[in-house]
Amino acid sequence: MISPSPPLGSGERSAARSGVPDTAARPVGRLAELPARVALVVVWSSGFLSGTLGLRYAAPYTFAALRFAVAGLALLAVAGLRRQRLPRGRRLLHLAIAGVLVQAVQFSSIYAGMDLGVPSGLAALIIGLYPLTASLLAVPLLHERVSAGQLLGLVVGLGGVALAVAEGIRLSLDSLPGLGFLTLGLLGISAGTVYQKRFCGQMEPVSGNAVQLLAASLVVLVPALLAEGWDVQFTAAYWPVLLWSALVNSVVGVGLLYRLLQRHGTSQVSSLFQLVPMSTAGLGALVLGQRIGPLTLGGLVLATAGTLLAHRVRH
Repeated sequence: MISPSPPLGSGERSAARSGVPDTAARPVGRLAELPARVALVVVWSSGFLSGTLGLRYAAPYTFAALRFAVAGLALLAVAGLRRQRLPRGRRLLHLAIAGVLVQAVQFSSIYAGMDLGVPSGLAALIIGLYPLTASLLAVPLLHERVSAGQLLGLVVGLGGVALAVAEGIRLSLDSLPGLGFLTLGLLGISAGTVYQKRFCGQMEPVSGNAVQLLAASLVVLVPALLAEGWDVQFTAAYWPVLLWSALVNSVVGVGLLYRLLQRHGTSQVSSLFQLVPMSTAGLGALVLGQRIGPLTLGGLVLATAGTLLAHRVRH
């Protein structure tokens, strides 16, 4: 059940129980969560690179279906070893819906957009709009408050995203289908995050994530078979990319996201995604040799500043 006021973080809950002033508990909670936040940004950023590499060997929906299936089956095996019961009834339905939105709609749309020519860096920047869209949805649906300072941080960060997009982007009619898929992916993660927070806040990480990934795999399997004819080349170079995208991006990345969502407000967690474009650009330069121009660098710095500002506000 979501309360009318924003959910308390772990440090805030401890302070409420013990009577310690909130200002004393908050810095410890932030410091303790720092590794998880850094890991979320790096892991999520690597997903754009694994997607770029994976599309060399598989069509977008086929790649997504394989990614979700491998990850879901791995988690299902872990749940079986732990003798965990799978969710049933209404809880199962809620988990499946959130999984389809966060996993299937978001990532298959990202892959489809990049397959149509949208660079991985631009894809990351478009998904970087997620903090604003998720925060706007969380206000009426989750009754979260977005303070003036937090809103300023979001706007500054989005301004950085826009500045970075402005460099080297040549939009044409040929770009519109790919950008349309990226917009669909943005809507998927925004709606899915809010749905997850509203209906799946007590999700068991292993069995719950297994259900979500397998549901996403089944949904994406339809276009993979009907539209693409299961187009994939199982080469030696493809397997490491598939395993990284499945086990690291899907299992670890989404697990970190849900863990932070259980402890903090949607607006605060989603603002971390404004760091993803800078991280993606850095990884792209190191791994793929992609160039970072001055406007892009300035925009990425501005987006980072906006994220830091958004994280300074009180929830």
